[in-house]
Amino acid sequence: MIFFRVIRWIVWKDLLSEIRSRENISSMFFFALIIILIFSLSLSMDTEMVKEMIPGILWIAFSFTGIIGLGKSFLVETQNDCMENLLMAPIPKGAVYLGKLLGNFLFMLVVEIIIFPLFVIFFNLDIFGQIPMIMLICFLGTLGLAAMGTLLSAMTVQIKAREVMFPLMLLPLVVPVIIGAVEATKGAINADPLKLYQQWIQLLAVFDLVFLIVSYWLFEFILED
Repeated sequence: MIFFRVIRWIVWKDLLSEIRSRENISSMFFFALIIILIFSLSLSMDTEMVKEMIPGILWIAFSFTGIIGLGKSFLVETQNDCMENLLMAPIPKGAVYLGKLLGNFLFMLVVEIIIFPLFVIFFNLDIFGQIPMIMLICFLGTLGLAAMGTLLSAMTVQIKAREVMFPLMLLPLVVPVIIGAVEATKGAINADPLKLYQQWIQLLAVFDLVFLIVSYWLFEFILED
């Protein structure tokens, strides 16, 4: 089906472009590394206190590095009339959204996979047994951020002050995702029983579903405007 071929082409194009330039992933990685170094050097290494604070620090790093990558998602399409060609091409616009979303989601996950072990080392965390649950939480939290971020990236790409407007628009909308991710991560890191924090994981899944449906539906209207 052409719908799935368009998704695959766009993901492949974005991945190939990133492999050649390494612009997004390198800037996201170094920004996250700076956050890790600042917090690890400024906080006491008291294990209990770190366990209370690390979920918030972790999602600050994930959210802000995600904003760096998401903000540039559609910027590359403004070069060489790529955006106009996407508009005129007889392809499903929803497939364009899903392709860009999947590309952004993969970039964010790659950076998170790289920086998470650094968190464990710098903050001296003993969370080996909780890694599968933390991975699930990261998957859901990152999907929510990428879903809304991809839509707003398309919405702000033609705005001159997009570097300011994009985070100002995105952060208030994804507050429920960040809160849910922080609370669920805190439960997982503290090795609490699942029933004590499963409602936050369910909240993440619900927001992901809502963001995906709303963003997919709105994308065609935003692209035409």
